Amino acid sequence: MSGDPSALLRNAATPIEIALAAAMADDLSVPIRAVVDPAMAPVRFLPWLAVHDGVLIWFADWGEARKRQVIAEAPQLAGKVGTRAATGPLLGYVDAQLRHVVAYPARFVMGGARIGRTPIGHPAHLARHLVAVETRTPRRALVLGRGKIARGTLNTPTREPLRRTLIALCAAKAPETEYRVDHGRFRPLTLGDAPALDGTHTLGGYVPRHRL
Repeated sequence: MSGDPSALLRNAATPIEIALAAAMADDLSVPIRAVVDPAMAPVRFLPWLAVHDGVLIWFADWGEARKRQVIAEAPQLAGKVGTRAATGPLLGYVDAQLRHVVAYPARFVMGGARIGRTPIGHPAHLARHLVAVETRTPRRALVLGRGKIARGTLNTPTREPLRRTLIALCAAKAPETEYRVDHGRFRPLTLGDAPALDGTHTLGGYVPRHRL
């Protein structure tokens, strides 16, 4: 029997049947196995492959290595969405670090709550996150005491890193979950920190913040 699929067609085959048989016989020079492999796919195919593999977040300005990593880890990460296990990796993709998280309902601890930040009623499906992320000041930004009229431009640090952390947290949570995020990296020094009396700390100083 001939290996040509068209040989199996009846004499009164329709044009579409003939076209389908011809398509099945084509010797396509497309390396399908390589195209669907995140480590081997051509760079121009990575955005398509990201959609195919269900990538949760994607930014066009990522480097090639980051894009391949995100695609390769997408199948395993998809099963963790809605749990804390998805938060860390997704924040890592946008160069942010999860330092602390509190999920409610949770116990109300006297002295550990902050007015305006700690929910008193313990609403369910709420999580608060402390996230560290670097912000960058645009070039030629005006610095007080150093700027010159008509030369300095008043610019503030770009909020893009903060926006990306929100996108990552939104992708990590379940649809029913409300999330809140705090980017404060330092907090006032207190006596409870038991600071060393060697001159390294001063009254009114700040220390790194690791908890909400």
